[in-house]
Amino acid sequence: MIVCRIFGWVLLIAGLSALLRDGLVWFDTGRWVPLAIGDLRGWSDGIPELVLVFWVAPPLIVLGIALIVLCRRRQTQRRRFRRRPS
Repeated sequence: MIVCRIFGWVLLIAGLSALLRDGLVWFDTGRWVPLAIGDLRGWSDGIPELVLVFWVAPPLIVLGIALIVLCRRRQTQRRRFRRRPS
């Protein structure tokens, strides 16, 4: 479970850093030019063009939060056997 949480934190930080980059570009140029999936590494072989134009920050943030929440530590432990009062 800890590997899942660490991966979730990495995805969340990557998504927030992409969002920060988009905000800084907007602040500097005055134009909103979000980072697309196709801009990351120039992936174009075998991927439909529609996927390449998606904004990268929201999916990374949502996946990161989902992994952190789904793999969180349980607060209460379930007991297997219950004692019956005498």
